[in-house]
Formats: sequence, structure tokens, C-alpha cells
Amino acid sequence: MALPDGLAFPSKGIRQLLYFGAAYAVIVIMIVKPAIQWLNKDSDINMAAKVGTVLLAMAENVALYPSPTPPLAVVQTALDNFKDTLADMPDSGPSTTERKKDLRKVLVGLVRQLAAHVTVACGGKMENLLLSGFPPQKPVHTRIGTLPQPQGLTVKHGARLGELVARIKPVFGAVFYSYRLTANTPGAVPVVESDTASFHTFSGLIAGVKYTIEVSASGAAGPSDWSGPASLTAD
Repeated sequence: MALPDGLAFPSKGIRQLLYFGAAYAVIVIMIVKPAIQWLNKDSDINMAAKVGTVLLAMAENVALYPSPTPPLAVVQTALDNFKDTLADMPDSGPSTTERKKDLRKVLVGLVRQLAAHVTVACGGKMENLLLSGFPPQKPVHTRIGTLPQPQGLTVKHGARLGELVARIKPVFGAVFYSYRLTANTPGAVPVVESDTASFHTFSGLIAGVKYTIEVSASGAAGPSDWSGPASLTAD
């Protein structure tokens, strides 16, 4: 299946599926890379359990991961030290709590290095990644067809005099937005500014002049139609 001009299926490490909506296509990008957000988000007990799963899985699949960096024994020692401190926590004081935090940082740092090693060693194959014990990253959904016209445009005064802030509802698949500002005066030339955010501030405007703003969203297939206009007089 062909993609629009300027797009190509990525190579090693990424798998893709396409499905179509009423007026556009969505590309599902599956990145073959370990998810590591849990290292910081999970509780101490859950994090330790997941690290144990990774160590066991990699030890059982030594043919795929013969020389991990750092060595599994080093990570295992850090995990054991961390778990020992957790066991002491019920009867501990502030010093033990600080030691636990320090040991967690050490363990997390080692597991991050291990995840980086797995990213390379798995060879871009999802089945190899899963055998490492690491969970895979969640797929990313990106719209690749012509984007719809932005909706919900509002214009308000900014924090400073001479500022107008335009805001629209985010458009799924947009890489950036173009904001077109036109003064409601004879012979006025439109000014177009770009922003990756779904809001933008125009500054240095003339008090008492009414300005009209329109917004276009740009994606892989180019820019969308301009939104409906919204106007406001600068202060």
C-alpha cells in the first residue's frame, strides 16, 4: 500500500498498519522499543517485581541477549540491595528512607541502560523484545491524509496590551498550525505565523484596530482549509 508523497514506511525497529476513516487514513506506528515509564511511575514493590521479571526473562533467553550491558549480575545486585531496604522500611527512620531513594535511583539507572541495550539487541523484532521481559512501547496513531478544517476558533486579549491570543481545538495529526492575521483596514496585508501549539499569541498590534484571524492545520499531506474567521479589536 502506497503512502502519500514525502512519506515512506520506516525500516528496522518500526512496524506499521494502515486503516481508513471516512476521509483520511491513520497510520499505526508500532515502535519496537522497551517501555520504561514504569521505572519512575510504579510503586517500589511493583517496580522491583518488574525488574525481576526482566532479569529472569533475559537470563532464560541468553541466546538472544548473550552479553547484556550492564551485566545481569550487576543489575541483580542492585535489585537485591533495593529489596533489602524495602524489607527494613516498616521499622526504619529517615536515614533508611533516604537510602531507599538512593538505591532506587541506582537501580533505575541500570535498568535504563539495560533497556537501551535491548533496543539494539532485539534487532527490531517484536517477538525478541517480548522475550526480554520488557513491555513494549504503546503504538502511536498518526493521521496521514488531508486534515480537517480546524474548529472552535476563539480570540481573546492577551496578558499585555496589543496582544491577541488565538486558540482552536487540537487537530489530530497536525504537525503545526498556521495563524493568519488580517487588520480590518484598507490595503492591509495578511500576516501568517506558524506554531506547533493549538494556540498562538500575536503581539505589537495597534489599539483600536479590529483584527481577523484564521487557522490552518498542516500534516503529512499538507495544509488543511482555513478555519472560519474570528475577530477582535486590539486594546
